[in-house]
Amino acid sequence: MKNSFSKLLLLITVILTSLAYTSCNKDDSDHKKNEFDVINEVMEAWYFWNDELPDINSSNYNSVNNYFEELLVSKDRWSYIANRDQLLAYLENGTYIGYGLGFKYDSNNDLRVKLIFDESPLAAEGIARGWKLININGKDVSSLSDNQVLDELDKSSAQFVFENNIGEQKDFLASQITLDQNSVLKREVIDYQGIKVAYLAFDSFLTKSEEELNEAFTYFKEQSAEELVLDLRYNGGGSTAISNQLSSLITGNAFTNDIYSKVFHNESKMSEDFTEAFQEQAAAYAFDRVFIITTSGTASASEMVINGLKPYLDDVILIGSTTHGKPVGMYVFEDISLNLAIVPISFKITNAADEGDYFEGIPVDLEISDDLSYDFGDIEESNFKAALDYIVSGNFPVITAAKALSTNEREFKKKGFDELVGAN
Repeated sequence: MKNSFSKLLLLITVILTSLAYTSCNKDDSDHKKNEFDVINEVMEAWYFWNDELPDINSSNYNSVNNYFEELLVSKDRWSYIANRDQLLAYLENGTYIGYGLGFKYDSNNDLRVKLIFDESPLAAEGIARGWKLININGKDVSSLSDNQVLDELDKSSAQFVFENNIGEQKDFLASQITLDQNSVLKREVIDYQGIKVAYLAFDSFLTKSEEELNEAFTYFKEQSAEELVLDLRYNGGGSTAISNQLSSLITGNAFTNDIYSKVFHNESKMSEDFTEAFQEQAAAYAFDRVFIITTSGTASASEMVINGLKPYLDDVILIGSTTHGKPVGMYVFEDISLNLAIVPISFKITNAADEGDYFEGIPVDLEISDDLSYDFGDIEESNFKAALDYIVSGNFPVITAAKALSTNEREFKKKGFDELVGAN
């Protein structure tokens, strides 16, 4: 059939296991057949592991989602299909419907706010990173499974009870809204023992992030920052163009036109392989080294920044826990008539030194638990404090048992579109 899809020029490396796509009525066989045909055409041509595609018959499937999942190789944790309009709105502006915050369990199995966006209706109630969710819709969170908590958060409105670190509680009703998430969660420059340290908590590599990053680095320049701590602990990726921008900002245009990354496709698409150079940035402000805070939620375009900087900076120092492990990326293939987006793994990425293949994640220089007790940029927060101690003394602090990486610490499991957004 004639190609009905177009390949979105935006390169993305988002982390998402599966995004539910609501197709047409399953009795509409012609429409359903079109969806299957478009999926097959994209996967056979562009899927990075297209030589390993299974020999299955789409006529045996009533669900487009189930069929797509059956096509994926076992090593592929990321390819997905999506509602086109919903996906593009998010990639452009971070637009989604929800409460505007993300959760994570701490080492005590308490469910805490790990991040909250500026437009969140809960932020207006004073809720911040570190607050514990105690009760939702009259149900004790400690007695609920992950899926049960998700079911409550999926509701258009909910009665919340939160508690802060000194035992103060807030009880209020809130409703989901359509919001645009801010990708810069916090930026500041602090004077720490006579050294000006820039701190940047960055959440997603979105199209709108370009302006937010330029503002942050202009601020760092105005404040004459000397060191940089980049907090990517929950950043699951996004546009590789924004990844390049961030890396170019950090290096102060010192390596403009030098190789930032190399991109390799499957054997049938080798003619599409290319190298990408650092791009000159008007707001660039050079740092000789960078401290990066990471967790298993640090993925894709975030890992691309880490890997891409290593051949050029004196030190790229990682604090936290091993990153996710996604040295591959995706294109968005869109079919406007079906409102369908197909987002398969389409290429692998290396740095200028041909280093890549970090499927097991990038290890850290200092392993330390994610400290959910404090807000971003608080000098008492363990990960940031470790970076500050190193900046001052040249050594990391001794990690106590209380701050050691805990096997109980885990991400709050989400599903569908929330997996991409990283928030509810």
